[in-house]
Amino acid sequence: MSEFKDRFYDSYYTTHIVGRKGKVTLESFRAHARVYDALWAPALPADTSARILDAGCGSGSLVWWLQQRGYTNAGGIDVSDEQVGIARALGVRGVERADLHRYLAEHPCGFDRVILRDVLEHFSRERILEVLDLCRRALRPDGALVIQVPNAEAPLWGRIRYGDFTHEMAFTGGALKQLFGVTGYGHVEFHPAGPVLGGMRDLPRHLLWKCVQSVYRMLVFAETGRRGVIVTEGIIAVARPLPLGRDPG
Repeated sequence: MSEFKDRFYDSYYTTHIVGRKGKVTLESFRAHARVYDALWAPALPADTSARILDAGCGSGSLVWWLQQRGYTNAGGIDVSDEQVGIARALGVRGVERADLHRYLAEHPCGFDRVILRDVLEHFSRERILEVLDLCRRALRPDGALVIQVPNAEAPLWGRIRYGDFTHEMAFTGGALKQLFGVTGYGHVEFHPAGPVLGGMRDLPRHLLWKCVQSVYRMLVFAETGRRGVIVTEGIIAVARPLPLGRDPG
C-alpha cells in the first residue's frame, strides 16, 4: 500500500466512515442485517461450519452478521488498526489487523468463501490482478469469491468512485467478466447491490428507484440493444475458481 493511502487508512474510521454513516454501533450492525440478508445470504454456503474470510472487513459489520447467522468460522482482516479496534470493542470475533496480500498468501486452500466488499476499487489495476490471483489460491476447490465494487454503469456511479479519496476505479459487468477470465474464475453471477425495501417508510423511495431504473435501462437498450443491465451504484459478483491449469476461456 502506498504511503499516502497509509496516511488515510490510519484514521479511516474517524475521517471517512463517521462522516458518511455516523458512529458504528451494535444498533447500526442490526440495522444493516436486513440488507445483508437480502444481498449476501444467497452467496453463502449451506454449511455453517464453512471457513469464510471477509478481507477488508472494516469495522466488522459483515463478520458480525455472519456470526449471528451461525457461521462459527467466519472472520475478517483489515489494514486499519482503528477499524479493527472498533470491531473488537463491539465483540466481533476473529477480526485481526493484517495485510491482505500477505494473509492470503499464507492461507492456501484455506477458505470456502473469500469476500471483498468495497475493496478492489482501492487498488491499482496491477494490484487487482495480484489480489484475485491470491484469492483463487486461498479458496478451496469448491469455494467462491464474492465481491462488491462500484458500478460504472450506474447513473450516479461517480458518487461512489470519487466519494473516497483512496478509490482508484469503478467497474462494469463486462470488465469484471474480462478480469475474472484472465485470473482463472468461471461460473460468474452478477447481482445488484440494493436497494433493499426495509419497510413502509422506504416504499416511496423504492418505487421511485424502480421508475428511474426502468428509464435508465431503456436508455441503455436504445443505444446498445442490451437488456437487463445492472444500474445500482454497486454490483455484487460471485465467481468460482477454475481448476488450476484449466483454460479460463
